[in-house]
Amino acid sequence: MPSLYFMHREFAGRFLALDEAIEDREVRLLFEDSWYWLHYRFFNCRDAIASESSSAVRTHLYNFAAMIYRGFDDFLGTCGLSEVDLQSFISEIVEISEYSREFPISLWIFGDETSKTFLDERLSPLPPTAQIEQLMKLPHFQRMETERLHYGFISEEQALKRFRNELADFNRRSKLKAKNIQRNQNKEAEQ
Repeated sequence: MPSLYFMHREFAGRFLALDEAIEDREVRLLFEDSWYWLHYRFFNCRDAIASESSSAVRTHLYNFAAMIYRGFDDFLGTCGLSEVDLQSFISEIVEISEYSREFPISLWIFGDETSKTFLDERLSPLPPTAQIEQLMKLPHFQRMETERLHYGFISEEQALKRFRNELADFNRRSKLKAKNIQRNQNKEAEQ
């Protein structure tokens, strides 16, 4: 079974199944144009290496996870996914986001062992992380980061805050749903 190889780690990449739903607009994203980055930059890694600044990866993946939490019930109805599937997608997305903190830039590929070997060959000649961080501080790299097109914006702090807020809202909805189920069961038992 293919895996997502993100830098030096392997992930199941189960959430990549949402690519078609996003492309077909069955799934609504938080930002109308964020599908572009997800579809063409992040998900477009099947047997081809993709790369991006790690802060952009975190921005878009946290927003993606927040979007799943926001439309959790819609996902269950629209995509035919189970609650367990969605929770595993979110867990993996957040895990990749957190793992990307170790690197100033991230490279990834989706495929088999041959794909992993290809990625490892691309990673091996790269300089150490500290040197890449210094390189990314050069004025032209800084300018490239600030002049990004709207679909490639970076706002990691806002995305993380949005993710946490959507998680809190999801937890409140889940608790309320569980309370209502319990109340209904108690009413039925009394009758």
